[in-house]
Amino acid sequence: METFDDAALTSTGLHMMQRHSWYLSPELAMFSLFSNLIINDEKAQIVHNMATERGSHLLKSLPKTISELRGSRAFFLTTGIDDSFLDIPVDNWQFTQSFKEAAAMINHIVCINDCAKRGVALMQTFNATTKDEEQLQYVLQVVEQHRETFPKCDRDYLANM
Repeated sequence: METFDDAALTSTGLHMMQRHSWYLSPELAMFSLFSNLIINDEKAQIVHNMATERGSHLLKSLPKTISELRGSRAFFLTTGIDDSFLDIPVDNWQFTQSFKEAAAMINHIVCINDCAKRGVALMQTFNATTKDEEQLQYVLQVVEQHRETFPKCDRDYLANM
């Protein structure tokens, strides 16, 4: 985004991405420590950048690499996960009991379809506020068109992605 040649579009795009930066919050950044897609050097850098307190859920600037994520030890306190493996080199984590237990716990966390919940809440709010049957039918048609366009977009499909 930063190298795009349209300054207005770059600014708008980066601002939009920053509004959604809560996905990169210090607590959620800790999930990256358990990913096989992240190299050990990057994991070590995340641990090095880690703070003991909770930081802001919205970032002031977007990280350019995963190793720039700032994690929070508060994640382990909140979840009750033993974080003693963080005190040893990343290459040895897989041999520690605390890491094995933490990884098992993290890998069994269920992802919730937050968008679906928001959609249902939006529809319920809309239903309660509109008396115009034409507008209601229009919304239902949009929902139907979305379902036709994305027929496999259900909870089971998303869980297996």
